[in-house]
Amino acid sequence: MNHAQTSWLVALMFGVALTALAPDAVSQNRAKVGDLVEVVTGLGPTLAEIVEGPDPSGYVVIALPTGKQIPVNTQKLRLVQSAGVPNAPIAVGEPVKWTDGGVAEKGSVVKVNGNWCQVKTANATTIGWIECKALRTAAQAAAAAKPAPAAAGKGVPVKLQGNWENADGTVKLEAKAGNKCFISFGPMTGACTYKQTANGATITFDGEDLVLNGNDDGSLSSADPNAMMPIRLKRK
Repeated sequence: MNHAQTSWLVALMFGVALTALAPDAVSQNRAKVGDLVEVVTGLGPTLAEIVEGPDPSGYVVIALPTGKQIPVNTQKLRLVQSAGVPNAPIAVGEPVKWTDGGVAEKGSVVKVNGNWCQVKTANATTIGWIECKALRTAAQAAAAAKPAPAAAGKGVPVKLQGNWENADGTVKLEAKAGNKCFISFGPMTGACTYKQTANGATITFDGEDLVLNGNDDGSLSSADPNAMMPIRLKRK
């Protein structure tokens, strides 16, 4: 299962995977402090935040992941997220994990702006933006590893081998022979293993178990109904 790979040099420098950016150009009248925008520099597309402006000439000041602040004409920016979007339920300072180009990363949240989080690894010199939903917190990891309640253990046998996907395509699973698989959570993707059970299957990814129960309609769903990120997969 091939996930869209990040090829931007700047994304590699930041240690995060940047998802597709909206094509809307920012106009002077629409630009606001707190907007997240894309700016193209010599290093390629970069996600930045407007911190000042706009002034009468149409310039704003943006903060780059390096910490540097530069003036840019709004016509050279593309809007990714407007200011004022409610922040995702994740705390500044929260330890998180994510995957960049198939490499597992871990660090902490430095700032939250709407649906986007600034993250920093221990050795990074830059602070990159990544969608908060692509981050995995300790609480989410504990919920995934928590044994399912007895009542939730009921399910039907399902042959896992094949391709699976949730309704909006953000979670994908490719189960191969030999109990090997690939799983994707948004921009996070990596190799996994699986074990068939009498009620469904258990997926092991990044050292953690995801228990899925088989349903009467042939789909798979999270064994724990109280999971922070409930999953329902259907065969493709």
